[in-house]
Amino acid sequence: MSNSMALDNTGIDPAALQRYLEEQIYTLPGTTRHRDEFSILLTGSRAIGAFQPGSDVDLDVVCPRPTYESVHRESLKVGIITAARSFFCPLAGEDWHRYFGRQMGCPHFSLTPLEEVERHLREFNDVQLWIWTNAKIITDPQTQFARSISNFKGYPNDVLIKKIKYRSLMAEHAGIDIYPLHHTSDEDLVAAANSISNMVSELLRLFFLVEGKPFPYAEKLMFYAKETKLGKEFCPLLQQIINLVVGKDSAEKEAWPRLDKALEMLLGEDKSEEARALAAAWAKAMLAAGVEPQWVEADYENIDELLSGELGPVP
Repeated sequence: MSNSMALDNTGIDPAALQRYLEEQIYTLPGTTRHRDEFSILLTGSRAIGAFQPGSDVDLDVVCPRPTYESVHRESLKVGIITAARSFFCPLAGEDWHRYFGRQMGCPHFSLTPLEEVERHLREFNDVQLWIWTNAKIITDPQTQFARSISNFKGYPNDVLIKKIKYRSLMAEHAGIDIYPLHHTSDEDLVAAANSISNMVSELLRLFFLVEGKPFPYAEKLMFYAKETKLGKEFCPLLQQIINLVVGKDSAEKEAWPRLDKALEMLLGEDKSEEARALAAAWAKAMLAAGVEPQWVEADYENIDELLSGELGPVP
């Protein structure tokens, strides 16, 4: 039986979930020992308390690699999946609502080797770390998943500092070098909008990292960044900036004045009180996290560390 207590405050009926497991997951070909080999996790919005009534049911199934390879091979043969190198399985057909009702989104699950989870932990993959450490365990034979997750004790200091530097420079690079400051036509609008939205996203990721925490996937960045110290202070500003980008609740109908104003609120420290406050808090948070004062003082003069690859690939 599944751990029904893990479903508290998720909006999921334990009996409906058990029926889904029995019919959709415990019938997968390639093994006869599903209950002994499959750790089943609730992930996504229902696991983290951010769901709406129509949110779907996201499940991740973790198992040893030999089992994964066998189940993947046999599932590919019979057409349960079509991807040669991954395993994602939305519920086929039009009667998916028979498990959780029409008011909830279509349930789906992914199959992942336990060794892949452990690699995510070793490589400090931020989004995957966030997903795995926020997962609700439904079943976990021999506590295989829980034991793997227990190995994550937080980022080593050198790893964390590199991540903070990387995201800080990525944010500034988006605003300083990507934004078409001398725009002459609407063909530049794509670059301008992407520049500002990317800078906002990088800042949101930074808000987590300066507290030593992994950040979530893009859809939930703003939602959960509000719980960080910097997020509580600056998420309203960043939302206001995004509203300017998309033209929400703005008296200014022309795109370029809105976009230029948004950039000024982000980086225009010589003109914008908001930008000055953001820059000061940003620098203070990096110092508190352990970034060297001279690096923080040099600010964007450090850009070659990003562009040369010294900070490595995307951490």
